[in-house]
Amino acid sequence: MSALTGLVRTASRAVGGLTLDLSSGAARAVEAAQAAVSGETIGPATLKVAVVILSDETGRPLLEPAALQPALDLAGTVLSAESGIRVRVTGIQVIDEPAPPRALDPRANKRLLLDDVLGRTEFYRRHSAPIDLATAVVGAPITVIVVRNIAGRVTGCSLGISADWVIVQAALFDPEQPHTYDETVLVHELGHALNLPHHRAKQNLMYPASSPPGDVRGITLQGWQTAVLHANRHVVPGVSS
Repeated sequence: MSALTGLVRTASRAVGGLTLDLSSGAARAVEAAQAAVSGETIGPATLKVAVVILSDETGRPLLEPAALQPALDLAGTVLSAESGIRVRVTGIQVIDEPAPPRALDPRANKRLLLDDVLGRTEFYRRHSAPIDLATAVVGAPITVIVVRNIAGRVTGCSLGISADWVIVQAALFDPEQPHTYDETVLVHELGHALNLPHHRAKQNLMYPASSPPGDVRGITLQGWQTAVLHANRHVVPGVSS
């Protein structure tokens, strides 16, 4: 794939995602206003999350599925309590196929975006949750991909609006490694995938730094952050009653 082709593809995904998010946000604002006028209540929204665990060059999984449960539970607790969004895990899949080194040990941030433009993230896309006609507009799952090591002092990364997947480092989920074990990173990256930027308050979920075991970020969200989450195309709105 040429760099130009990849750039056009990535830009198209970002523009398409932004368009869907704006449309979704406008529709939900109208629904909320109508519910307020009629006195109806709106039930909790839903975010579907799929998990993919890669295997190393020898075919050995980087993680046992059960190790992810505390972080998934925290994601559900935080998003439910702070924004009224339920997390529904659609499945945890271990990829038996040995992953290429570039997928096992990816770069982060702008370099990961460049790799995506250049087609170097196709292994992630190939194994992410499929997007069908029913979820193409709203409710598409976000796939959490467990990798071995992310370059630099980074343990998770999201490409935001241009990708339906995020990456997290396997060491985050090993309680025997207290200096890397951090249950907040998974839900923090989900926040980025749902368009939330970093926040300057340390008690906020989107605070950029988290240093376990003694200096872990908080898990609170502000009202405007909740509004951004509910406007996202990945979130299925609640039903009025």
